Amino acid sequence: MSSRFALRELLGRRQLLLISAALLAVLACGWVAFEITLAGAIRSVGEQAERRLVLFDRTLEAMIERFHYLPSSMALAPEVRAVLAEPDNAARRELANGFLSRLNDTAGAGELFVMADDGHVVTASNWWAYDSFVGENLAYRPYFEEAMADGDAKFYAVGTVTGVAGYFLARRIDGENGPLGVAVTKINLGEIEANWWRSGELIGIVDVNNITILSTRPDWRYRPIAPVAQADYARIAPQLRYGPQGAREVPVASAVWPSRGASFAYIGGEDADTAGVFMVDELRLPAHQWRIISFTPTGPLFRDAWLAATAAGLGVAALLMILALLAQRRRLVAQRLAEHERLEQRVAERTEDLHIANEALREEIAERIRAEDAERQVQAHLVQAAKLASLGQALAGVAHEVSQPVSALTTHLASAKLLATRRQDEEIGSVLGQIDKIVDRLAALTGHLKTFARKQPPAPIEADLGTVIANALDLVDHKLRQLGIDVEYSRPTAPLKVAGNPVHIEQVLINLFTNAADAMAGQKVRVLSIGVRNAGRQVSVVVTDTGAGIPAEALPSIFDPFYSTKGPGEGLGLGLSISYGLVRDLGGSISAVSPSGRGASFTVTLPLAGAAATHERERID
Repeated sequence: MSSRFALRELLGRRQLLLISAALLAVLACGWVAFEITLAGAIRSVGEQAERRLVLFDRTLEAMIERFHYLPSSMALAPEVRAVLAEPDNAARRELANGFLSRLNDTAGAGELFVMADDGHVVTASNWWAYDSFVGENLAYRPYFEEAMADGDAKFYAVGTVTGVAGYFLARRIDGENGPLGVAVTKINLGEIEANWWRSGELIGIVDVNNITILSTRPDWRYRPIAPVAQADYARIAPQLRYGPQGAREVPVASAVWPSRGASFAYIGGEDADTAGVFMVDELRLPAHQWRIISFTPTGPLFRDAWLAATAAGLGVAALLMILALLAQRRRLVAQRLAEHERLEQRVAERTEDLHIANEALREEIAERIRAEDAERQVQAHLVQAAKLASLGQALAGVAHEVSQPVSALTTHLASAKLLATRRQDEEIGSVLGQIDKIVDRLAALTGHLKTFARKQPPAPIEADLGTVIANALDLVDHKLRQLGIDVEYSRPTAPLKVAGNPVHIEQVLINLFTNAADAMAGQKVRVLSIGVRNAGRQVSVVVTDTGAGIPAEALPSIFDPFYSTKGPGEGLGLGLSISYGLVRDLGGSISAVSPSGRGASFTVTLPLAGAAATHERERID
């Protein structure tokens, strides 16, 4: 009796140990899943925030760079130098005021004004307004002192006259006997702040004093991002950098601390959108001594981590329960195997059941193998889609960055053409006209990049194929001449109107001509042949070169994004992919053949203008 009691006690302890071990396993797996999920989410959020901050930085720099030339232009203007020589001369002051007004009407900055060497504003673009800077002494502004000492200065502050915040670009005006004064451009960054607000992000720009100067939250403006010492408030107060009321002492974040390889901050308040714990990411702007800081709510991160931990714990618990049930089942089977004939029959039946289960398991394994194959195919398609998405983002960034210099170049060309007209210099006017056409073409190409990056419904448009080919040859003529390539091409006698944007078709042909030129760079015979064939409702353009040709194994992949047969650093593998997409959007097709050792031939087939419209109506009917 005592031995049976001891055995029962031993079995009870064993079960208790097994249950404790199972609970520990469930908790450990849940904890590991929580940490892995949270770490991955923090890393992903940090990478996304870094990309967003870089985009915001580029937008800010593009806007400031658009007005960077204004202080230099003001410093070199004879009207400005004349009024600094005689500040009390009303006629010179009137001429300088008119010059600054016209310059600002063209540039679109906030305000332009000129300060004498004692800090008094002698002329301004808003001389006629009630809140004009003329007559004000702004010598206490740090940008005046820094510009007089170093030649250039940058400073963000609230205007003491207008009460409007802006970014000041200052440049010293030097004379024969020393500094004459300072030319200042005030840039209103409200447009940048409004664009950021529309993005829905929680971001702010913090200056060298750790004070928030721009933010998507108006109540954060002119508040420290973290607590600031009273000595710092006393130091920056005389500068009136943040307006007459000065910087507010209540910080945006009451606490900031590092954790899990990132920074976190607690923001108090009753607003649910801006209260709680946030992940903090920042990007330094050394040129302005600023930092762009973004705040990402951590609630979704921890919620996903807890969900992953719960799922992992439940999965482990279910697995342990299954193992326990299997163990119990094995014990029951072992007991029944000890019985006589009746038990043997049941074992046979159980064996049959197991055989059926094995067959079902084999079928399940086969189905899983098929699912894994399908998953690999889906992953391949996802990789392709990710490449195309990266291509769209890159093209959008390029179009955005190029559009600002093109706009500035257009403005300068307009001014140069006006000067040429006034001087009646026809040669310069002709050259400027040619440059203006090139700038228009560059602007059109930028628009093409935007169209490729952001799909929009195309407007019906026609293009003369002969003119398009001639324009494309003009654009690559310098490269063809440089490589000594002969061109065989006869322009069609009759106009061939095709349906499509001429800039898009030119881009396709330029890609083909450039690729052909690169392929023939090392050949003895370099001939580029261009043929045009009119076949009913379609027209084909055949571009043939005498290069080394395309390997047979590479032909099926030449239109894939990022695929290139060129050496490292010679191409991204995007030209033919973009051309394929453009031709496809125009309702045409592009194909390539390459006989062994006899160069390559690309055929671009486009619908004629009238045929495309008829085909569209037939398709709709």
